[in-house]
Amino acid sequence: MVAVAHIGIVGTPATFIGSHEHDSWELVLYTSGTGTITVGATAVPFEPGTIICLPPRIPHFERSQDGYTNIHMIFSQFATPRTAIPIFNDDAQRSFFHLAMQLHREFNLRQTGWKPICDHLGELLGRYLERWSQGATIPEVEQLRHLLLENLHRPGYSVGDAMAMLSCSSDHARRLFLKATGTAPTTYLAHLRIASAKRLLAEGALVRDVAVQVGLPDAYYFSRLFRRHAGMSPSQYVATLRS
Repeated sequence: MVAVAHIGIVGTPATFIGSHEHDSWELVLYTSGTGTITVGATAVPFEPGTIICLPPRIPHFERSQDGYTNIHMIFSQFATPRTAIPIFNDDAQRSFFHLAMQLHREFNLRQTGWKPICDHLGELLGRYLERWSQGATIPEVEQLRHLLLENLHRPGYSVGDAMAMLSCSSDHARRLFLKATGTAPTTYLAHLRIASAKRLLAEGALVRDVAVQVGLPDAYYFSRLFRRHAGMSPSQYVATLRS
């Protein structure tokens, strides 16, 4: 499990940050501006959306003619899916950016249950890097993922509804999805809903309200599904956060 040690934002455009290093991995997501970060003896150019993973105890410094902003995160118990200096680019939906901003909010507000939420968000960021390290994606699979994520809160929304929006047959889409992810689309949607439910419960929402917000207004069915995927009831999960 990834453990979040620190997260900060350079919100006012900076032109130079001097040489420094950290004892743990640092991930930097550049949000505006262009420039160069020099890691050890290697100069790496960056632009908005560039993600650079900085190894422990390697000096690095940044320069930018017109200024840049970034989100920087330090993790312990973190392993990147690439060697050397792993470099990635955020996707068109800015998935990494939105997760990083949510992580920043949770880490600094430190409301009830903040630490497990931060660690889970850090784990999700790592999963994105794993995905991008594996190369090209399949458009139909990514479209189906996006549809399921965007509509998981809608009562009664099903995998069939999402597949009706694809340009290929449902059977073909199902096979592609299973091959690419190792998970059936129905299971994937359930995991999305339970992950969202865990976050809402950790933020203090009531079980009956959470059920509605994740598209499962039948509280009894929601509790059964939650227990099946989380190994405990929603109320038991809330109790573990408070212990």
